Amino acid sequence: MKKITDTDLMMFADKETKGERAMDILSVLLKGDDESKELAKRLEVYTKTRNALFTGLVEIDRRKK
Repeated sequence: MKKITDTDLMMFADKETKGERAMDILSVLLKGDDESKELAKRLEVYTKTRNALFTGLVEIDRRKK
């Protein structure tokens, strides 16, 4: 299995990863070892960042109305 890149994780967080690559990421996350914990922390950063960005954009749009 190739290294899981930041781009891979961003796409996974946005549900854009499909097939074998998505399964590779899921299998690492489910292991429960140090690598999976580190990957879960990285994934959490992308998820929180995406949510904050989306919330900010919605708020800006709401203020314009």
